[in-house]
Amino acid sequence: MYERYTAFFHLRAVAGQGAMSGVLILNEYIARKELGATRWQILALLLIPAGAQLMAVVWNPASSKGPIARRPFRVLGMGLHALLFLPLLTGGRWTPGLFVALTATVAVAQMLLVPLQNAILARNYGESHRGRRFGRAVAIQSLALVVVSVPIGLCLDREPDAWTWAYALSGAFGLFAYRQWGKLRRRRASQDVSGLSEHGSPWNALFGDRSFLAFEGCFMVYGLGFLALMPILPLFLVDEVGVSYGDVGLARGAVFWIVMIVTAPLVGWLADRIGILRLGAMGFLCLALFPLTMILLPNRLGLFLGFAVFGLAMSAVNVTWNLGPITLARGRDPIPYLNAHLSLVGVRAIIGMTAATALYGPLGSQGIFVGVIGLEIAAAVLMFWAARATGRRWRVDAEAAQVTLPQPPR
Repeated sequence: MYERYTAFFHLRAVAGQGAMSGVLILNEYIARKELGATRWQILALLLIPAGAQLMAVVWNPASSKGPIARRPFRVLGMGLHALLFLPLLTGGRWTPGLFVALTATVAVAQMLLVPLQNAILARNYGESHRGRRFGRAVAIQSLALVVVSVPIGLCLDREPDAWTWAYALSGAFGLFAYRQWGKLRRRRASQDVSGLSEHGSPWNALFGDRSFLAFEGCFMVYGLGFLALMPILPLFLVDEVGVSYGDVGLARGAVFWIVMIVTAPLVGWLADRIGILRLGAMGFLCLALFPLTMILLPNRLGLFLGFAVFGLAMSAVNVTWNLGPITLARGRDPIPYLNAHLSLVGVRAIIGMTAATALYGPLGSQGIFVGVIGLEIAAAVLMFWAARATGRRWRVDAEAAQVTLPQPPR
């Protein structure tokens, strides 16, 4: 019963988030094409949210001891996403720096809420069905993004100044999404929680659990490559390939997310069958093909084919990224694991994005792409090795995860 209650609000929330993202996936491209942002401003747009991921370890205002613990989704979710109406209300006369500040602030709010969202889902969904629940949510979120992103991209090709209306629409979707998250309640565990202090600190969770440390080591190698791509892709696609908003909407919106929709249920099933490590390793290997496609086909065909491969890879990686810390907590408090996991994204973002932006001048996009391919192959090998070395220890004992369900709100 509680799982059905959770799924009702969870799926509505991710549908709203998907629709919101259908506009926000154009952030870097609007900054470059319409506002003339430099590569360093694009780096700032992507890097500032990574700082919020580091805050998950140091201080998260949405945590149980934070100043907004009672209404995190109302303050960070609904409150800050309402700022997306500002470009329309101010007439759209924005500098690149102001635009970066707006979009980065919204992304920071989203990042700070991720540990809380995943903790609710970890407690409310049973371990045996968790992969399929996440797979279904990814499919719905992807469908909503496709429905919004393609017409928005085509509209901006005709009327580039309409980006202010698009961001207001994104703000409305964000308000709806976080309103749904705010209605979810985390169920109480029946098991003894006296041992949770062992992993009360994210650093204790990371360095005190060798399996989790190995998992994060693999993700560090993968993430350095993946995040190095992020500031380079808009430069490569806008300056070298000459894409339009419609191209970006079709490739990054439709192609990428349709592949996610089609493969998400299968990937969720695979997560339950073969385990999260082998699934993640397969995703890393597939991701190496994305920059390879960009090298071999630096044109519109390569754009669409590359994003199809990208979607397949991230379908697997996303499930592993979301379920890894929850699974490795093994019935213990997942918050320290989630906080450590999220904060390390910030570490590798700072390293990977900054290094790629600095090296883009001397190496160009081709050199960055080759480096990313090497990192993804290395990450896949390490993850396969970790899966073989740890075996069954990566599966949670279902009996240890049993909880008592209070009556859900009606």
